[in-house]
Amino acid sequence: MFLACDANLNESIVSRSNLATAALGGEGLFNLTLSGNGFCVLESPVPREELFEFVLDNDVIKIDGNMAIAWSSSLEFTTEKSTSSLVGSVLSGEGFVNVYRGTGRVLMAPTLPGTTMSDKHAPEQTTANTSAGAVGNFLGGLLK
Repeated sequence: MFLACDANLNESIVSRSNLATAALGGEGLFNLTLSGNGFCVLESPVPREELFEFVLDNDVIKIDGNMAIAWSSSLEFTTEKSTSSLVGSVLSGEGFVNVYRGTGRVLMAPTLPGTTMSDKHAPEQTTANTSAGAVGNFLGGLLK
C-alpha cells in the first residue's frame, strides 16, 4: 500500500483495460502509478530485504495471487488461467495467475499478510491501532 512520496514524483490513477483482469487478478480495478525520480514509502507484509525483485528483459513472470508489491508501468499486466484448460485450473485449486510481460521490474513479497507464524500470534490490528486509520484504509481499498 502506498503511504507517501516526495514532491518530485507524479501520482496518477490507472484503470485496468480489461475488467476480467481486474476482477480475477486481485489487484483491483484501479492502481496508483508513480513516475519521476524520488522516494516513496510503501507498506509491505515483509521487510524490504525479504522482497524479491525480478528484472524482466522482454520476458514473462507469472505470480499466483496479489503478492506483487509494485511493478513497472512498462509491463503489460494480465490475468490468465494457471493451466491450459479452465477445468484444469479449477481442479488444481490454483485458478488464475497474474502475468507481467515485457521489460521492467516486479517487486514481490514471498508471503501474503497474515500467513506467517509471527502474524498469527501478533495482536489483531484494527483501524484504531494502526497508523493507516480510517482514511488510510479507505484510500488503500481504492488504490489496491
